[in-house]
Amino acid sequence: MIASQCVKLGFDEIQHVNFLVLNFFPEVKDTQTRARLTEPTKLAARLDLDSPEVQAFARLLKEHGTTLDPTMSVFENDILSRPTGNPVTYAPVFRRLPTQVRRSMLSGGLPVPDGMDTTFKQSFANMVKLVGLLYKAGIPIEAGTDSLAGFTLHRELELDVQAGIPPAEVLKLATLGAARIMKKDTELGSIAPGKLADLVLINGNPATSISDVRKTALVMKDGVLYHPAELYAELGIQP
Repeated sequence: MIASQCVKLGFDEIQHVNFLVLNFFPEVKDTQTRARLTEPTKLAARLDLDSPEVQAFARLLKEHGTTLDPTMSVFENDILSRPTGNPVTYAPVFRRLPTQVRRSMLSGGLPVPDGMDTTFKQSFANMVKLVGLLYKAGIPIEAGTDSLAGFTLHRELELDVQAGIPPAEVLKLATLGAARIMKKDTELGSIAPGKLADLVLINGNPATSISDVRKTALVMKDGVLYHPAELYAELGIQP
């Protein structure tokens, strides 16, 4: 099925931006194979975001109250990373990671056929623009990753801003917005009396500069304090 068929059948959430792209290329039939990754990478570059089809899809999502978890960061790494360089998605933290983790990341992303490098880059740019278009159409966006926990979430939030979502709104969609989607907003998502004591203290202002989410000073989970430097040391991550 393509995404619009899923929405009409009552799916309340769609994950992964590649399946949003494939909604407009129904000729790609078998999405249980690597085609679900390789074909959107080849095809998204030519997707016309101003087309009636894209606009109709946005209206369909809005009418059905469907939410989206685009996991752009995992596709950024698949589409833009090359074996000759550091992984794009993890560039800000790559040198801090343990040796065995860095080694596993050096194989690059998807194989790039001859002459397709520019197409790959244009495809990912169009995926990001598609997410921004759907956000502006009123579709709730989540901040999922489908990859290495923690640092990948930071990158996902940065890509949300790159898509055109204001930093303050990105923080909201990653906290209260996610809690509302999961129907947990009476317990989580904001600081209020009676809610769970899950907090992150940031040494900066991610409401204006989203990359400040990387400057974690203190974490409180269920009322227990965690110090990032101690956690990094246990995991072999350089501070």
